[in-house]
Amino acid sequence: MYPCMVSLLRHPRHRQLRFEARLVAQYGPQGTGFRFKKKEDFRTGFHRIAAEQVARALIEWEQADNAVAVHETRKCLKRLRSLLRLVRPALASRDFKKENARLRDIARALSASRDTQVMLETIALLRTEAGSAERSALDLLRTQVTPARAGKKSGDQAPTSARIATALKDVSEHLKRLRLEATNFDVVAPGFERSYRKGRKALAGMQAAYDEEASHEWRKCVQAHWRQLSLLSAAWPEFFETRIALARRLSDILGQDHDLAVLYAYVLGPARQVLGSKRMAAVTGLIEMRQADLRRQALHDGTVLYADSPSGLRKRVRRYWDIAAKRSKSELVPFRKSRTGKQSQQCKEFNPGGAPAETHTKSRLGARTQMRLPRKLVHRQTLATKPTTKAAPARKPKNVTVPQVKTKT
Repeated sequence: MYPCMVSLLRHPRHRQLRFEARLVAQYGPQGTGFRFKKKEDFRTGFHRIAAEQVARALIEWEQADNAVAVHETRKCLKRLRSLLRLVRPALASRDFKKENARLRDIARALSASRDTQVMLETIALLRTEAGSAERSALDLLRTQVTPARAGKKSGDQAPTSARIATALKDVSEHLKRLRLEATNFDVVAPGFERSYRKGRKALAGMQAAYDEEASHEWRKCVQAHWRQLSLLSAAWPEFFETRIALARRLSDILGQDHDLAVLYAYVLGPARQVLGSKRMAAVTGLIEMRQADLRRQALHDGTVLYADSPSGLRKRVRRYWDIAAKRSKSELVPFRKSRTGKQSQQCKEFNPGGAPAETHTKSRLGARTQMRLPRKLVHRQTLATKPTTKAAPARKPKNVTVPQVKTKT
């Protein structure tokens, strides 16, 4: 590798780009369906996204097994609540409160079985970082946690499954009747700023004093923020993907901290007598050490994510959306010839010299290819392809009459 390339890769900006690429690869968006389109108004986009998420929740709930169905359905409900918060200023206050409460009640009905599964996953994660003494205590703790029974349609879970499916269908019907008061970016601008401001305020409280309840509320704000970024990501996908990836990583960190807090309370409560004082001290020490690392990383990522002011970020996102919407209405016409073989007017505008489009493209491709070659090879290629110039013929001298000098004999 050339020394200049090594110094280029060590540049701080390129290190930042590599960091952003890793973020996007690990925490990138999960598809392009959950976002507004540039060519549709926000009222149409709201009803389309809401219908898609409810339909997806119904499919996941009816076809998947218990653990996967609960997890995927809860994610769809969180997306719907983030969508409602985004368009909240454009809705009637009564309509928003009613639909938000309906979605919240469905999520609470699913939370009990999910909490047991999360506790088992947290124990398994701690076991990978524990020593031999801590592992024996964690194994004993795992036997005390009763896993949720598999098969959501067996036994007493069949009525619960039917109630969830009926509730989701009711949500679909009620969301269809909602009417937004506007159709342009004013539908989402106030809600976007409000959610971001709430998360920024929660970060300030966490920096003053770290609290478990406040941490859980902050995580909800972070989740709402990155889902709302996903809804608006069509304006500039590259910019939004990096920001979404950072917010999702922060949400995962806060989620792990909350799961450890729940396990910590379980160890000090129901499992206290089973574990004993020695095993309990080993497990709680491991949890506290892990929580300290997570909270330090969470405060750092939160400071980066919420560095912009709420009004500044709202104005910037609005400018990005306006630029993207204008560009989608006036797409550039590619270079091509008409059926008669003559150059089109658009091609003449982009080719001021009047050269054919194919020749113009080939010349630019050749220039790009030469730019990638080392300087010596380019110099040799230039010398090899340089036309040899013929020497100009020598001019004949004009006829000059030399006077004859007479000599004496």
